[in-house]
Amino acid sequence: MSATFIVFVCTRLICGRIRRLEAQHMLEIDSRIDLELQEHRIINGLEPVVVAAIPTMKFDREAFSTMEDAQCAICLSEYQEKEVLRIMPKCGHSFHLSCIDVWLRKQSTCPVCRLSLHESVDSISVEPASEVTIETTSRSS
Repeated sequence: MSATFIVFVCTRLICGRIRRLEAQHMLEIDSRIDLELQEHRIINGLEPVVVAAIPTMKFDREAFSTMEDAQCAICLSEYQEKEVLRIMPKCGHSFHLSCIDVWLRKQSTCPVCRLSLHESVDSISVEPASEVTIETTSRSS
């Protein structure tokens, strides 16, 4: 029984690394394509300087209330300790820095709730954000 568990854990770790490497490769391809096609398309996303002004934090498992919160909704990978996350200003959703930066170059909304970031980033100064500590609170509907 314990051998099966060890095989399961090892398989999950290996698949996570493969998924992360594929995501990085796709990021490189998207970056090259974006640079080549930037002149020929209308950009609906945010300017890089505005994206850089959105707050970041290092992942700490204790700061997240559930394991569902500890997963990037873009790449579906679980956050690892000390990974840098970008926190959306109004809704508080978090994403891997590399995942959300690519998203925000193309879209100006939160990938989870679709809240527009145009209004919320207007209140943020256009200087690169320093890391912040986010305290999570329970949301009531």
